[in-house]
Amino acid sequence: GLDRVLPVTLKNYKALLKRFPVLALLHHRPPRGDRGAQRHQEMEELVLELAAQVLEDKGVGFGLVDSEKDAAVAKKLGKGD
Repeated sequence: GLDRVLPVTLKNYKALLKRFPVLALLHHRPPRGDRGAQRHQEMEELVLELAAQVLEDKGVGFGLVDSEKDAAVAKKLGKGD
């Protein structure tokens, strides 16, 4: 199906802000080999996907910020290490 939760990168951050009146972001770190942590992240993404599906008509966007891959965005949002 359609992926409604978008990865947020430095390249697309400003475009997403313009595209959505409200942009909800989840800041996360990649799970470290722990199956439980990996499963937890999958469940978070699934819940975000459902919320995005319900709220897309209201102009609400959802994005994921990976603190390692997209450290520049995380830092810009005040979540950098």
